Amino acid sequence: MTTENKLSAVAAADTGAARKPRKKPFLASAIGAVFGFAGTVAPGATAKVVQKLLFTPTRLKPSEPGRSVLAQARAEPHEIDGQTVYYYVWGDSGPRVLLVHGWGGDAAQMTAYVEPLRQRGCQVVAIDMPAHGRSTGKQASVRHFEPCVAHAAQAYGPFHGVIAHSLGAAAVTFALSRGFTVERAVFLGPVSRYDSVWEYSRRMMNLPPKVMPLVLKRAQDWLGITFPEMEPARLAPSMTTPLLIVHDRADRESPYEDAAVLAQAWPGAELVATEKMGHTRALRDPALVAQVAAFAAQ
Repeated sequence: MTTENKLSAVAAADTGAARKPRKKPFLASAIGAVFGFAGTVAPGATAKVVQKLLFTPTRLKPSEPGRSVLAQARAEPHEIDGQTVYYYVWGDSGPRVLLVHGWGGDAAQMTAYVEPLRQRGCQVVAIDMPAHGRSTGKQASVRHFEPCVAHAAQAYGPFHGVIAHSLGAAAVTFALSRGFTVERAVFLGPVSRYDSVWEYSRRMMNLPPKVMPLVLKRAQDWLGITFPEMEPARLAPSMTTPLLIVHDRADRESPYEDAAVLAQAWPGAELVATEKMGHTRALRDPALVAQVAAFAAQ
């Protein structure tokens, strides 16, 4: 059975009807009403506030299993672009696999993959991106994630495989376009098209349509690069790294349709659809974790 077929079997074991849209809680609705009104009467000032909010992650408190696995690693701080970025290393030899978390995540969120990879003889490296986990910083973006992926290659590479989640997958794609190399990659619920991110954010905050272009203009001026220059779906045609994409059909944060666009644009990429795993369950579902680890290590 091929890796794709095995993963498909895992996905099929958890099938079911698509989730119903969640209702916004009262507080979220109230905040949306405030942003909706503010964006109408003062779009410029609202854009300034929204730009800061969108690029300021909330730090997670690691779960107990995640903390336990991190405690077994060598935690090594590195200075990157003025921030202290923490790398975690398990093992001293074997093919190296890099774990890259997404927006609002941390290295602990990826630790379910450590033991399956170690059992396959791999050395494992994970990162707390800037403004995430133990790393310093208050704001971040793909532009801030990418140098940390590149630095991992310099400090710990070369890498045999990489497993990246959500915005971490976008950062890996951006890094690949800038010279990072790896023999194989797995993307879990990847962010593929930024327009979907902006529309999701706009709807969640109830922003008038005219506000988001102002937000993006401010963000691109701050970053010194345009989002199209960093967008995975646009960069994909030039990629040569073998890629497996695992994406849930009901992912609310990153649309499955965008993953299909990425898979079509990335030469040779395979797309495996899951059901009822949402945006983060692929980080901890035992059967799926085992199959993804096997692909990354082979």
